[in-house]
Amino acid sequence: MTITLATRPREPAPGHDCWPHERALQATWDIVQERRFAALGAALVRHGGLVPADRLCGLLRAHWDQPLSRIARWVVRREVVSVSWRTQVWLPMFQFERPSLDVRPAVSEAVAALRQVYDDWELAEWFVRPHDLLARRVPAVEVACDPGAVKEAARRDRFVNRW
Repeated sequence: MTITLATRPREPAPGHDCWPHERALQATWDIVQERRFAALGAALVRHGGLVPADRLCGLLRAHWDQPLSRIARWVVRREVVSVSWRTQVWLPMFQFERPSLDVRPAVSEAVAALRQVYDDWELAEWFVRPHDLLARRVPAVEVACDPGAVKEAARRDRFVNRW
């Protein structure tokens, strides 16, 4: 029988503040997040895509005073769908009426229902997945066609996911 004594792991390499396995975990997490962002972007491409907040600010400037403050308020209060990716905030365009760029009421009501049970990424993904209560249609499409059904689906999902 061989007994192996546990040894202390090597110290972090000079100039690094974490252990090698922590760096590997971080690299894996970064890959997962990159794939998640790519999948979300691909799902939204037919619905206006994802835009960074600074680009949306430029678009809003034609319709609103202080667009950056408006976007910041929406994001901080979680009144719109947004995700953080590589130090930027990204917003899906399906949630804005054209040409005014007002937030669609069905989106803000669905977000209000779901923000207590989903994080920002889960919330964004909810809008791009086919939903059983919408006859397998996508909420990002249905907010324009059947806003009442989207609000009801969100309300029911909040109830189901709360427990």
